[in-house]
Amino acid sequence: MANRLGGISLSEIEAASNEQPFPVNAGATPGERFVLRISMLVATRLEKGENGGIAVFLQSDALATDAERYKMNFSPLLANGNDKITEKVWLSNAVLGGAYALDVDCGDFGGIFASIQEAGFGCLPAVVIDWRGDVPIGRLYSHGILELEHVQDVEFAYHEISESNLKDCLDNFHRTSLQTPQRVREGHAEAFWNDSRKGWPAHRPEERIQGKLIQHLRARYTRHQVRAEEKNDDGIADLVIFSHETSVSGKRIVAKEWVLELKALADHTSTGDAVAKTAIPAAIEKGLTQAIAYREKEHAQRAALCCYDMRAEDDASCFDHIKQEAAAEKVVLWRWYLFRSSEASRTADRTDRENLNRAQA
Repeated sequence: MANRLGGISLSEIEAASNEQPFPVNAGATPGERFVLRISMLVATRLEKGENGGIAVFLQSDALATDAERYKMNFSPLLANGNDKITEKVWLSNAVLGGAYALDVDCGDFGGIFASIQEAGFGCLPAVVIDWRGDVPIGRLYSHGILELEHVQDVEFAYHEISESNLKDCLDNFHRTSLQTPQRVREGHAEAFWNDSRKGWPAHRPEERIQGKLIQHLRARYTRHQVRAEEKNDDGIADLVIFSHETSVSGKRIVAKEWVLELKALADHTSTGDAVAKTAIPAAIEKGLTQAIAYREKEHAQRAALCCYDMRAEDDASCFDHIKQEAAAEKVVLWRWYLFRSSEASRTADRTDRENLNRAQA
């Protein structure tokens, strides 16, 4: 009985589970679902010929209460795409189950933001769409328009993700969610430190970083898919970014653009034990091997080794021993440093400014 359920053995269930990957957006947060729903709506409105103007979507977890004064402006079928969305500020839940149009003059962004604040919605997550050009351009204010530092681009139109575009996205993720312990708390991320002052990372920090990063990628690249823990013959790829395309012959294909291999570099374990210095170069070399192998197995166009450095020393030379091979294999090497305190980050910024001023003198 212990190893069988309704006539099906546990081994059979395990085998079936391994053969059937999770849906691409399994585990998506309400914020991710909100942005993706808006992206789908924008695509529908684009097909119907809408263009020009500004639209703002505010995500409310208490929609009935927040919309009490807007009952007459309810659009229950907005998600169907038959209603114009520009020149409006919309208040909705994460799944766009229905939306209320706020009484806001959409003549300019400054007036829109002021009106949202006056209505008491400045802390609600907001997606702002600028459709005054040929292509709609979006920005996500994940903490609301009152916190302008927590903002990232949202791409509603498909394009192949370039190296510089992806680097900009990952830099933004580091700046808003990882750079200091304070940023981690502000980004509502799972703690990456057990004790940041001592340099003790949380248990399995790579997985924690991966979990937050996938949210960031999905929110920006709404016309792409991002899957974590993609299994292949050589192991499990940390993150794969891909899109559903149509070949020149009309066949539906999956175009895998990027494989990201993540490594957290730490000089202590989560319990405070020292990590041997030789373990860091070995981990980086292993990461390069994995990035190369997973790119080939996934048949992806590009690969990047992304290292999140949690060590006491900000060591930019950590890639020196693999640079030549990485260049030959066309694997991008990126590293971000995680400061152990906001004070340390401010000191580093000041030192950088002083060095820059001396260089320019």
